[in-house]
Amino acid sequence: MSDLDGNTYELVMGSDVAERDGMYLELSDGSMDTAPLAEVFYSDVDGSMSVSTFGNSVPLDKVEWMIAEAKRRLPPPR
Repeated sequence: MSDLDGNTYELVMGSDVAERDGMYLELSDGSMDTAPLAEVFYSDVDGSMSVSTFGNSVPLDKVEWMIAEAKRRLPPPR
């Protein structure tokens, strides 16, 4: 997703079965060199979702996009 100021944001989906037992969707600025800006984590243990921003300032529209995509992509089909 491109921003009006030319910044590019992307979402990366992954799983963490070793420590947290769940799936996540990470928001990054499109650069391979930087850590994720934010994450939505879906817990396989209790079905909850949580958001972490890792102390970053993230544009609200990007957080809303990430959350909407996480709701669509992370929970397993019922």
